[in-house]
Parts: sequence; C-alpha cells; structure tokens
Amino acid sequence: MEEYIKTGSKAMKNVFWIFVIAFLLLFIHNKPKGFDTIYFTLAFPILIYIVYYLHVRLFPLGEIQFIILTSFLTEMGLIMIYRVAPDLLIKQIVWIGIGFTLYFISSYISKYYDLLYKFKYGEAIYIALTIALLGSTLIFGREIGGAKNWLTFDGIYVQPAELAKIIYIIFLAKYLCTRRETKDIIVLGLITLVIVGIFVLEKDLGMAFLFYITTVLLIFVSTSNLLYTAVGIGLFVLGGIISYFLFWHVRVRIEAWLNPWMDVPGKTYQIVQSLFAIAAGGFFGTGLGMGHPEYIPVVASDFIFSAISEEFGLLGAIAIILVYFVIMYRGIKVALNAKDEFGVLVATGLISMFSLQVFTIIGGVIKFIPLTGVTLPFVSYGGSSMVTSFVTLGMLNGIALKEEQQDVQLKSQY
Repeated sequence: MEEYIKTGSKAMKNVFWIFVIAFLLLFIHNKPKGFDTIYFTLAFPILIYIVYYLHVRLFPLGEIQFIILTSFLTEMGLIMIYRVAPDLLIKQIVWIGIGFTLYFISSYISKYYDLLYKFKYGEAIYIALTIALLGSTLIFGREIGGAKNWLTFDGIYVQPAELAKIIYIIFLAKYLCTRRETKDIIVLGLITLVIVGIFVLEKDLGMAFLFYITTVLLIFVSTSNLLYTAVGIGLFVLGGIISYFLFWHVRVRIEAWLNPWMDVPGKTYQIVQSLFAIAAGGFFGTGLGMGHPEYIPVVASDFIFSAISEEFGLLGAIAIILVYFVIMYRGIKVALNAKDEFGVLVATGLISMFSLQVFTIIGGVIKFIPLTGVTLPFVSYGGSSMVTSFVTLGMLNGIALKEEQQDVQLKSQY
C-alpha cells in the first residue's frame, strides 16, 4: 500500500508541475493585469492534492487512478480555458470543486448500489424520471448552439440530459437483469425510440446517439444475442437516413461532414476552422499561447480538443486520448470484477456512455464522424457535463470498493 501511495504521489507531482509551468507561460505571454493567474496556479494544485490524499485515506481500496487521470484532464481544460476564455476560469474551478465533492459522495453511496435493484417499482420510476428530465427542455428549455436542451435558473445553465444519462443506465441495468425475452427487448426498443425522438425534436443529435448506442451495447452484454445487436444497428442506420430527409439540421451536419468546403463562411465554418487549427499544430504544436484558437467557434466547450491539438500538437492530442483510454480500461475492469449482474450492467453502461461521449466529440472535431454538440469530459467548459462525469467515475469507484471489500472479507475468513 505504501508503494502504491508513493507512486500516486509522484504522478500528482507531475500533474502539479505541468499546471504551474503552463500557467506561468501564459502569464508571461498574456501579461494580464493583477495576479489572478498566480492565485489560480496555487489554488488548483492545492485542491487536487487534498482530493488525492482524501481518496487515499477514505477509499484505500478504491480506483485512485480516477483521481490522478481526471486531475490531469481538468488541468488541461483549465489551461486552455484560461487561454481562450479567461472569464470562465473561476466558474470552471467552482464546477470542478463541486464535481470532486460529488465524486466522494457518489463513491460512498454507490457501495450500496444493490439497493437500487431491490427498490420496488424502480424501473417505472427510473424511466419516468428520465423522460421527465428530457421532456422538461421541450417545454421550458432554451435553445443554445442550435439545440433546445438547456434550462436556466437565475443565469445558471443546466442540461437535464446529463443527469438523465445516469438514471437511464440504472433503468437499463434493472430492466435487463430480469427481462430478456424478445417481447421485452421490443418494449425496451420502443422506449428508447421515444427518448431518441425527444432528442431529435430538441435537435440534440449527440445525446440521441449516446443513449441509443448505449442501449444497444447493454442489450448485447445482457443477452449475447447478435440478432438484437444487428437489428439495433440496422434501425440506427435506417433512422439516420430518414432523419436526413426529414430534418434540415441533420442534413446540414451530414453535408458538412461529407464536404466541409461547400460553404466555408456559413454552414461548415466550425468544422473547417477546427481542421485548420489541428493542421497548424503539426506534431509538436505551435506552442502554448502561440496559436490562434480564438478563430474556432465555441472553442471553450465543443472544440477545445482542436485548440489543444493546435498548441500542443499531435503528441499532446494523443496524450489526452491515451488518458481517456486508461480511464476506459479501469472502468471496464470494474465491470468485469463486479460480482452480480446488476453491478456489471451499471458499470458497463456508465463506462460505455462515457467512452461514447469521448469518441463522439473527438471524432466530430476531426471530421471522422458528423459533428455533434457534446462536450469533452473533464476538459470542456461546462457545469452539467463536469459534474456528471465526476459522478460517473464516483459510481464506478463505489462499485469497485464494494467488490474489493467483499474480497478482503472472504480472504480474512480463510
């Protein structure tokens, strides 16, 4: 255990020095008035060190890698947010602080995740909450960035779909634990189509993709039925074709993906600027503070990966992707180690939704897939996504804690 803690401490020191050096470079380059940069340079490392040692003391058997990796990702996000939108820095640090707090709370609560399965009428309540959260933006929502998926409360913007992701995964896990007949899968498919339909009406293609593909993946994990999976993928392709002809915003996204040069000043401006930024970065980047990420629209949220690619280069972008791969690996390991089926499905759903979100936004900004409006977890600016990402890893940590504690108890009996 001592060697384990020592290795983690070295990793946190590396995270600390990356953050300090980057902010000092920006301080010298930007020459801001006042010493706000220095204050934040000190505040964030103190925060992550406190979080790290709390994790070691409270959850010595937990997934400490989650804290180390998310600390690196959040610091990269803060560096780029200060670079492109310094006014958002304080808000982002506040959201990160809230996220870390909820990580610990969800880690503790999720040790008792089996209570969610035993909860009477759980399926009906979980799906009702999911649809209510998603439907609330249809009635009371505000359209931002082309999608009507936000609620506002005194200037605070909340995306209900982020919370709905976790509740929906719990619903899927409970449903699929006991219902695997063809008729049950058809009912689940109809429920999923209702949810996807809500997203289509809200013009939120990214979330529609995440919910639908996560459902198909969990059905396959639960049933191992390739026919269900093939039908699910076939319906996805068919739905995409129909949406292309029925909805203008879907057609614009597809056409911009197929030919980004067709309307550079208009419809395809975002993706073209993203590609220019990535190309300008080359292998080693233009250097922190030396690029022009300000040319990219909504760069602090949807296109922050493009800004990182420009100033840190291909190598920096690959480093970010590798960190996500390690998080995915740890999440899959938690799912494989879970002792009961409900835990397996919840963990699989959580890490699948997280991984698909990373794939969707990175794939979109590099023009691998059509562009959608989801955020890059832990890196992009945004409160709802930041908090949900921390809760997701907190729940995975809680599931891992329960399994580790059970193993320790079994070993102590022999």
